[in-house]
Amino acid sequence: MAPEVALRPMDVRNEALKLIRERVGDRTIGPATTLTALTEEYETSMEELVEALEAEFGVELSEELLVDVETVGELCSLVARVEE
Repeated sequence: MAPEVALRPMDVRNEALKLIRERVGDRTIGPATTLTALTEEYETSMEELVEALEAEFGVELSEELLVDVETVGELCSLVARVEE
């Protein structure tokens, strides 16, 4: 079995974006997509999305960390930062 290799922050951001696209069901979602758009246009539950990111990356995204996050890109960067 190959040793587990830690993902670099850029890899984590890309993997987080991939997970978000899969959960929402739209591959056109990008870093500039707002979280408001996810909840309103795509009817995505932010609570479920955050739980999925936490489970996938083994991180805890508290309310204090999430309060200033406005875009998918910021959310992906937050996951990478917390994961380090």
